[in-house]
Amino acid sequence: MTEETLTYNTPTSEEIFTQIQQYEFKRAWKSNLKKNNRNLFWGLFSIAFGLLTFLFNDYQFTGFFIGFGIAAFSSYFSYYSIHKNSKKKFKETIDKEISNLRINATDVIWEFTPTHFSFKNYKSEYKFIWQEITYCILDDKYLYITASSFMHFILDKANIDESNLNKTIIYLESKSLFKEI
Repeated sequence: MTEETLTYNTPTSEEIFTQIQQYEFKRAWKSNLKKNNRNLFWGLFSIAFGLLTFLFNDYQFTGFFIGFGIAAFSSYFSYYSIHKNSKKKFKETIDKEISNLRINATDVIWEFTPTHFSFKNYKSEYKFIWQEITYCILDDKYLYITASSFMHFILDKANIDESNLNKTIIYLESKSLFKEI
């Protein structure tokens, strides 16, 4: 029995592209921002404890706790600034990509064959053997395909009909490895 080749086009959509990119940005920064909020907490706690030791005339610990609090605050605001700048650059990149999508409004081609997975959009074409592919489903909304540990292809379930989605998932289950991210 020969295996079926699954090929389909998904339309280029500015709205879906933006949603996917924003989701990916938030997912990437989520744990980092959570850790950064801990810096704020420890900074406040240390300064409060430093002030408390100052009130009880225990000056040898006051400097330590105030210094640690200032360092934690400095780290918090530095990281917050980096996040804000990254978010600004991200928005500029998204806007530029959307303008490119408007100019080059061609469909994205997804191909699943017995030997490889390929992806083609207006600016690039990729082809990977199945041993390099992992996948997972994020928030029951996105099909997240990783190739060679560095390329990510995200398929929004809203961008594909139910039949092709099910065939794609079956293909991925049989040919690639499921990997939680």
